[in-house]
Amino acid sequence: MSGHVADSRRQVLTRGIDLNALGGREFTVGSVRCRGVELCEPCARLQSVTQDGVLKGLVHRGGLRADVLNDGDVSVGDAVTSAA
Repeated sequence: MSGHVADSRRQVLTRGIDLNALGGREFTVGSVRCRGVELCEPCARLQSVTQDGVLKGLVHRGGLRADVLNDGDVSVGDAVTSAA
């Protein structure tokens, strides 16, 4: 078990964001516009690189797959905002 953030295979990590609410909706991260496609449920690979039991705590909380709709920049600390 390495426990490195990159082991989760997530490209953007967030805190305090209801990613489930962004499914099917457009939102921005930094200057990048995205569209939420589907929830990213945790898989056995994630558990294999982290710790036993991690999957149970991540059911319906594993992230969101999204399409990137434009070129742009994302930086640490950029806000995730829902498009109106």
